Amino acid sequence: MSYITFECTQYTSDGEAPVWVQPHCIETDKSLEFPYGRDTVMQCSIKRSSPFHRAMQHNPLRCRIQHNSKQIEFPLRVQGHNYNAIFHGEKGQLAAGTIYPVADRPLPEAVSGVTTIIFSPRWYEGSSLSVLMANKRYEEEFIISPVVAVMFCILTACVVYVVGRVYVEGSLIPRILAKQQKSE
Repeated sequence: MSYITFECTQYTSDGEAPVWVQPHCIETDKSLEFPYGRDTVMQCSIKRSSPFHRAMQHNPLRCRIQHNSKQIEFPLRVQGHNYNAIFHGEKGQLAAGTIYPVADRPLPEAVSGVTTIIFSPRWYEGSSLSVLMANKRYEEEFIISPVVAVMFCILTACVVYVVGRVYVEGSLIPRILAKQQKSE
């Protein structure tokens, strides 16, 4: 599986070389990476002492995502702790993407020196917003073979036959016989 890297820097005045920093997540003890082609919810807790947390204090940030040789830059306003990430992929390659805040709130306070940010990446096939990459891939996993379908039908028919026979022989026939004996 391949991953999309994410890093940011502060906007600098002309001539200054930017210092790119990645969020280092406490949960994984790794830099934040988005799995290519997978819709998921990701949590990344960042220590207040980290370079990325310090960079988050300066709005907006200049951020970029990278996959293989493709690199895409975009501005990011740090607001709140919920972010959507929209990515477009084509033939295993990153085509486009951006990350943006969901709510217009200030950066959450660091609790015990940690700020938690939640990302919700969504992947789309090609340049369209109509074909979710995750749906396309997982549909193929849920297709059952014709042999399995036939076996399931036979099993269902057997279960219905056994349940019906138990009901008829164990409950229905004795009640009918009891009614007939009372009427005689």
